[in-house]
Amino acid sequence: MRDFATLFDLDGVVFDTESNYTRFWAEKGEKYFPEIKNFSQIIKGRSLSNILESYFDDYKSDWAEIEKDLYEMEEGMTFPYIAGVENLLKQIHEADIPICLVTSSDAVKMQTVLKSRPEIEEYFPLRVIGSDIKNAKPAPDCYLLGAKKCNMPANRCIVLEDSLAGIQAGRSAGMKVVGLSTTVGVEELEGRVDKIIPDFRSFSLDDILEILEK
Repeated sequence: MRDFATLFDLDGVVFDTESNYTRFWAEKGEKYFPEIKNFSQIIKGRSLSNILESYFDDYKSDWAEIEKDLYEMEEGMTFPYIAGVENLLKQIHEADIPICLVTSSDAVKMQTVLKSRPEIEEYFPLRVIGSDIKNAKPAPDCYLLGAKKCNMPANRCIVLEDSLAGIQAGRSAGMKVVGLSTTVGVEELEGRVDKIIPDFRSFSLDDILEILEK
């Protein structure tokens, strides 16, 4: 049972928080890039530093303000779990399966999360955050590092993701990918992942094993 590892994204997979980021980046998109449609969706899954460097290069004087606004929003957020995820996490731990949190969030965000949900430290003793890697999602670096932390080859890892950038990162790393339709629609996920689920209420460790053995 321990010959594979599970790699979880955070927002939209463990926590039902993506709507907060959609509103935040939609507002920034309207302010800075009114010509770009669906800006909040385009940047999904990317780290803050990657978003700023990729899109706000002409607005470097505003980086500190954008960062401040984001951290203030996160400080006021609640972190409700995606339905069924706690049960799956417990199954994984009881089976002694390697598990790693792989998120584009930075250290400040993770401190906010741990203050609100200290049990995350027990659920995910291994973690990869945005500052741990050079190339952010959709590059595979974060998931490859997650596999390394779990001491598992990439082809024996399964990724649980919600963003297109994260799904591409998992695929590029050579891993199986489960896509949650919490951020983008089912039609956008089709053909990109090994299985699509709305949440974890009807998804168990047996389903993970079935996907890995296909």
